Amino acid sequence: MLRGIVSHPVVGFGVIYAVTLMLLGGGADMGQVWLAMMLCPPLIWLSQHDLAHYEIPDLATGAVVLTAVGYYGMTEPEVLLSNLAAGGMLCFLLWAVGELYFRRTGGEGLGIGDAKLFGAGALLLGPWQLPEFILLSSLGGVVGVAVVQMRGSSDQEGIPFGPFIAYSMFVMVFIDPLFL
Repeated sequence: MLRGIVSHPVVGFGVIYAVTLMLLGGGADMGQVWLAMMLCPPLIWLSQHDLAHYEIPDLATGAVVLTAVGYYGMTEPEVLLSNLAAGGMLCFLLWAVGELYFRRTGGEGLGIGDAKLFGAGALLLGPWQLPEFILLSSLGGVVGVAVVQMRGSSDQEGIPFGPFIAYSMFVMVFIDPLFL
């Protein structure tokens, strides 16, 4: 049974997201639960696509952006501008750092798709959750690399970061900011 789930990443991601929704959604308000449910399809799709192609689809990132704008436009329009600014600034900053790294080393460290997804996450979560969001995404990536290395995989391209960013975004929907 488990081997079948692992061989079909969409099903595996679906199970992970559903279990997370059940565990964290019980104490959340209905707005958070609906937001999380709306985010599941694009986040699962982009995670599967990034695993297969090392590329985050702009359509999936755009769906996250539109979901966030729609959610805050209806529930808390007063935070929409600060969230948009946080998303834009984080996207630009990470894109610039990734570009500098690429020009200096010739290898990609953080792609533009990752930068755009982090920007979408900043828009969704707001500036006050950025530390936790970036930390959780990074810790997930570190654990992912450790697992790959322990398994003895010799993957030359590394591992895609998008699934870790996406899952962290999903988890953070249910967690109140620590630094507010």
